[in-house]
Amino acid sequence: MGGRSKRIYIGCSGFSYPEWRGVFYPQNLPKDLWLEHYKRFFSAVELNFSFYKFPSRSITGSLVLKAPHLKFSVKVHQKFTHRRDYTPQDVEHFVKGIEPIVEKGNLIALLFQFPESFGMNDQNWEYIEKLHYNFIDFTQAMEFRNKSWMNREFFRWLDERNITLVNIDAPKELGWPVGPWVSTGEINYVRLHGRNPKKLYDYLYTDEELEEILKKVLKIYNDKPTYVFFNNTVGAKCVANAIKFKMMLGVWNENIPIPNSIKRMWIRKEFE
Repeated sequence: MGGRSKRIYIGCSGFSYPEWRGVFYPQNLPKDLWLEHYKRFFSAVELNFSFYKFPSRSITGSLVLKAPHLKFSVKVHQKFTHRRDYTPQDVEHFVKGIEPIVEKGNLIALLFQFPESFGMNDQNWEYIEKLHYNFIDFTQAMEFRNKSWMNREFFRWLDERNITLVNIDAPKELGWPVGPWVSTGEINYVRLHGRNPKKLYDYLYTDEELEEILKKVLKIYNDKPTYVFFNNTVGAKCVANAIKFKMMLGVWNENIPIPNSIKRMWIRKEFE
């Protein structure tokens, strides 16, 4: 696929899952070494804890120290996307908390994940515009889970403001906008949530499905830095899929030993 010359970066949505112990992380590896283990396999990671709790300089500073070459995408706090009752002080507080990542030059984007209930209307559109200007200094990636936003006028509006539309893969039964994938802004951003409608994030993509996703990624690539995050985090399935995806792209380092429990997932899927 000629992936080596392309700027396509693969990672997982988060890294700090206790259930990954003994699957991806060695059983006895202390928690504070998990990120150092993760960074051997991937060059990018999504930080999700910041959705529930404002990040602090001490936490983000320690992440940057542990993994100085890792790129971070930071999900903004739910106050900005779900509660939508933020103050200028909240913006300041959030920005201060991620300063170590920004100062190191390791921030991919701020990720704004809006709920399914957030549909397109004038009031919500104005809200996005306000949010955009409040975080104007940062690359912004926005994920919409309501199909009403999927139209050319809105895509053009995002592109004019350099806002990246997050392209997603998710169970069709949920009714989230899983296509068409489009490229807006200065980077491309893809989130893969799995295809299990009964238990979201608990799904292992088949090789055929990954090939199909790779074709879609290459189609929107447009010579922009492109970030693909696997959010099927249950049982570290995202790790198995993300490594396989890197192999398909031709960017996997063969010298890195893959845990047997990850390899077993591939074999199991082949025989299912």
